[in-house]
Amino acid sequence: MRRALLILAISSAVGCGNDATTAGSAGGGGSSSTQNSTGTGGQAGLVCDATGISKGPWALHVDETSARVRWEACAPGSEGAIRITPEEGGDEQIVDSVESEFELTKTAYPLGDAPPDWAGTYYMHQASLSGLNPGTCYNYVLVADAERKGRFCTARPSGEPFTFMAIGDTNPGLGVTDDILASALPMNPDFTIHGGDIQYYSSFLETWASWFPIMQPMLSQGAFSPAIGNHEIENDEELSEYALRFFGEAGFDGGETYHQVHSGGVWFFTVNTEEPISQGSPQAIWLQQGLEAASKRSDYRFSVVYFHRPLLTCGDVADDPAAFDFLGPVFEDTNVLFVLQAHMHGYERFELGSGPTYLTSGGGGGVLSDVDLAIDREYCDSRVASGAFYHAIVFEVDSAEVRGTVIDHEGTVQDTFSRGLAPLP
Repeated sequence: MRRALLILAISSAVGCGNDATTAGSAGGGGSSSTQNSTGTGGQAGLVCDATGISKGPWALHVDETSARVRWEACAPGSEGAIRITPEEGGDEQIVDSVESEFELTKTAYPLGDAPPDWAGTYYMHQASLSGLNPGTCYNYVLVADAERKGRFCTARPSGEPFTFMAIGDTNPGLGVTDDILASALPMNPDFTIHGGDIQYYSSFLETWASWFPIMQPMLSQGAFSPAIGNHEIENDEELSEYALRFFGEAGFDGGETYHQVHSGGVWFFTVNTEEPISQGSPQAIWLQQGLEAASKRSDYRFSVVYFHRPLLTCGDVADDPAAFDFLGPVFEDTNVLFVLQAHMHGYERFELGSGPTYLTSGGGGGVLSDVDLAIDREYCDSRVASGAFYHAIVFEVDSAEVRGTVIDHEGTVQDTFSRGLAPLP
């Protein structure tokens, strides 16, 4: 009942295209249990427990032999090291982190019981790991707090089986995202790609302080590689003070808000659709060059491209015909098998022929959309599956095919699909 009432109360304010400002202007407050007389940097309100750890940990920027593990502290000089061990057993390593200070300029207040994002001084820790074994999963734990731990898997050799998860438009303050994760994470993905709208200030129900505990099972499962959505730029400070501070340089190459990662001979490219991606734009040039370079590698199998605003959709948001007309042939020429979109809060699968499978995966927790509002668009006869339901997609890649499972917050499989793969050389 609480979930239904919350969704009803904010459905007019929250949506895929909502550009509302930060809840920090609402003037609300968290419960008294989140407050303290003083915090870091002399700021009132911020709680900093005995460990000094306030958010995380999470892994990102992973390749065959290296990875980064980050966490946030709310006090300087907290124990800044992690213990790392191969998941299947082996010697333990202790790796120190580098601490960097950051001043958060504004307090953002949610409604209800979620803690505010208090203004003040924070300390990001990053442990940079090197000399790792390819195709190996590692467990890690923070020395400062043994309850804060996770895993990551280094990039696998081409052709080795692996699993990854895709999700978009997570709005965990509405109370559904944790159920989606509970349904999908038992399939044991190596890592998660996210289609953007990672967190929503405009729902007025959550902050990054409340986002991290709910999403920690996903962050602890494997590396995290998000795209940038419109809700990452709801105000002038949000992109730099939150999304990029936490998840910047999640991958390799590219620019500040777009990058690539790879594993198993599969290359994953994300671009920022809050900036142009049509022909001639810096991102489009980078993407085309990156796809062409990857496709010429001897260990290449296929690519996945993911971003926030969709090129194709029959739902209640705009499509991007100009970008599709340019990028569609590029995707076909470079063996892109899947294009993952978000922004429309539902699920769609388009099969257009010999090219990629286009998937809209925006059902990560935000208020659901009308998936048929623009059903008269000329390409909608190529949409073979759809629905307004919460979900994540789990992809299993092996030597012969890719299998996708669309699983909802109740554990029900809503769609399955597969694509055959060319034999390995």
